[in-house]
Amino acid sequence: MTTGAEDGPPLQPPAEAPRRGMADEAVAWGFRLLAGREPLSAAEFAAFKAQPDLNAMRRAFTNVPEFHAFFDAVLTGHPAYRMPLFMLRPSEVDGLEWRFQPPDLEQPVSQLCTFSQFADPAYAEITGAMGFPPGRGRYRWEQAWIVSVLATEGLIGPGRRGLALQAGRERVAALLASRGVEIVATSDEVTSTDPAETRRTWLFFPEVVHIEEFDRLVSFVPFELSQLGRLDAGEFDFCWSMGMPGRLRSIEAALAFFEASLAPLKPGGLALHSFAFNLTSDAATLELPDLVLLRRRDIEALAERLAASGHRLLPFNTHPGCDKADERVRSEAGGAPGIRQRHGNMVATSFGLAIRKAG
Repeated sequence: MTTGAEDGPPLQPPAEAPRRGMADEAVAWGFRLLAGREPLSAAEFAAFKAQPDLNAMRRAFTNVPEFHAFFDAVLTGHPAYRMPLFMLRPSEVDGLEWRFQPPDLEQPVSQLCTFSQFADPAYAEITGAMGFPPGRGRYRWEQAWIVSVLATEGLIGPGRRGLALQAGRERVAALLASRGVEIVATSDEVTSTDPAETRRTWLFFPEVVHIEEFDRLVSFVPFELSQLGRLDAGEFDFCWSMGMPGRLRSIEAALAFFEASLAPLKPGGLALHSFAFNLTSDAATLELPDLVLLRRRDIEALAERLAASGHRLLPFNTHPGCDKADERVRSEAGGAPGIRQRHGNMVATSFGLAIRKAG
């Protein structure tokens, strides 16, 4: 088939669109003026250089930790955040006891880490028994909260049995063993083919418990999350995890993990979980491969989900603290220590969730 002149000139391939992006000098000045530093790597420089125009590059710089810290400091004199109004709203979930009062470690419930709790006598007593020197921090608070809940509920003593889910280097197991509690620790991150070696390397602290008592009461079992429902089902008085939900890639996976953690417990047993909680929004959040920030709405959805089977949360206290130090935020780039951590444009802190199994 031939093409006549009436068909017009032959088609030409479209001209290649001109490359767009920022000049090297503009990107370099952006780092100095908006981030207050030089690029951390060639890849970081290239990511900003690839922005299509100046406004896009400016928006990208507003999401670096250094810019957040600078912006907060302009408003308050130090990196900070404002109390989230959505935390003030009473819960509308049937059967969920809601509280809004400064949390403490004398009568702990499901609650946030706040600065005033570091002054609680219970915090000093528990962290001292764990062999920690005086000091504050979210990681210590999480361990103190777990032990405080167990003590308040009368679950520490000979004859009790606890399950540590995805155990790490926390000192909870050692302290409980020193009080006669039998502990089964689990993890899928085994560093040795010998479970006894892993158990001693991770969980034994000579300043907390005698080695003979530790060896008698603490055992270690390699496990995968899919096996959770088969770990001596219905045989444990309590279980706990620290930071596990944040590593599960999605909110739905985290909620499923909470629910599954009840299977190994006796009727009326307690599941205790600490994790990063979103203080910035009850809508937008982060679901990343290595960081999931749970929101208030997710905890309330879990409460409704568990209530159908007769399980319930210990009272849900959403008070985020009212001490001046509760305003301070630590950016990913460092800065002044604080119990609030910035992740992009989100601020998070530790939350302790306590669930009582039906029965």
